[in-house]
Amino acid sequence: MRTEPVLDARALRQVFGLFATGVTVVTARHADAEPVAITANSFTSVSMEPPLVLWCLDNRSRHLPAFAPGRMFAVHVLNDGQVELALRHARSGGAPESPRAARLALPVVEGALARIECRVADRPVAGDHHIIIGRVHDVAVADGAPLVFHASRFGRFAPA
Repeated sequence: MRTEPVLDARALRQVFGLFATGVTVVTARHADAEPVAITANSFTSVSMEPPLVLWCLDNRSRHLPAFAPGRMFAVHVLNDGQVELALRHARSGGAPESPRAARLALPVVEGALARIECRVADRPVAGDHHIIIGRVHDVAVADGAPLVFHASRFGRFAPA
């Protein structure tokens, strides 16, 4: 009988961290209208037809109910000046601090390069995360340079 090799978790995290990614903050609201903002670099496009995106959320997150099937959320692609915002929502997963947040259907991250508004289409479990698959309903784009994450550090994109 063949068994899976035992992986060193620290080495695996280091290897995964070598893949440079963009940085997003995903916002939503709980059923009681409490706003949620979570930093995620697991975001990716899935399909153009139908328009689908995905990102991953830890199974233990207290914010999982805000991303139940049918619920709305927004993915904000951060610009290279939004490191503090990324760090704040990576730690707490708390509410965005926009003065407009209280009166909007979805909390908005001001100054983001892009906003992708979605409805949760599916939420399968894969290992220790839920894969949040969203059907895109609206997008907005702004000028600027993206925030990049690589080897546990934030930085800027430099064209080759």
